[in-house]
This record gives sequence, structure tokens and C-alpha cells, in this order.
Amino acid sequence: MARVLVTVGMGPWPFDRLIEAITPLCAEHEVFAQTGTSSVRPPCPHAPFVPFGELDALIRTVDVIITHAGNTVRLVQRAQKVPIAVARRAALGEMANDHQVEYLHFEELAGPVQAVWDVRELPRAVLAHDAEQIRLLRERPVLPPASSDHIIKTLDSLCARVCRGGRGR
Repeated sequence: MARVLVTVGMGPWPFDRLIEAITPLCAEHEVFAQTGTSSVRPPCPHAPFVPFGELDALIRTVDVIITHAGNTVRLVQRAQKVPIAVARRAALGEMANDHQVEYLHFEELAGPVQAVWDVRELPRAVLAHDAEQIRLLRERPVLPPASSDHIIKTLDSLCARVCRGGRGR
């Protein structure tokens, strides 16, 4: 039995498809779901929103994190864990556009993420997660966050190029 955190983010878009899909997981695992604006109520402990500090603590203590393909993917990776990510789809009314689909395709190729494209595959993904997490963190380690000095140098360099370019040089 795994300890599973499901989070759909803090935005205004419901993600009923994902929340509905966790029902079988609630019967087999210890699941907590952050449901956002979804109208679906899962058969496990849940809350619409979780303060950032609590979410961060949950990410660090659970075995598996299932999330939308948004900013939480990077948050989970920074905790040296591999998220199971499901992209919201515009055609299903889950987002205004398909940027999460595009992002998850990129992450699936380059980052430590377990992409799930069919939510019926979530139970299989959870069962395979331990081995996938070990493999992905070995093959695609998470880079450390950029230092403030690096960010400042990069922005200064970009600004200098733009300023020179703007003067016709």
C-alpha cells in the first residue's frame, strides 16, 4: 500500500477526469487528493486547496505524487521525486489551451516524469512507480535550481544584447 498524493493545482480549471480516475487507487492505497475546483468528490480524504507549506510537506513524505502537467511537476522534481503527470486537455474543457500536453510531451522525453496519457492507466503507473522513479532519477537527474548570481548574469547578458540590438549595433 502506497501513500499517494493527488494534486490538480490551484488554478480555476476543474480536472474532474483525473479526480474520477483515482477512485480505484483510493481502495488500494492511502490517498489524499487536492481537488481544486473539480465537482467530483473522491472516496478518500480530500480538500479543494492545500496551503503551499502543507503541500510541500506532503510531497516530501508520500510515496507517489500524481499531478496535472503544470508547475507542480517541477516542484516534485526539486524534491528529488518523480511525479506521475496527467496533462489537462483543452478539448475536454480542462484548460484554455494545450500547453500542458506540449509540456508533458517535452518532459516525457527529457525529464524525470512518468507521463500518463490515459487515466485508466493510473493504477498500473502507481504499481510501477518505485522502479520508474529509480530508473528516471538515475538516467535524468534533476538539475539544481539556478543561483541568483547566475540568473542576474543571464538577465544582464540578455539585456545587453537587446539594448545593443535596439541601437542598431
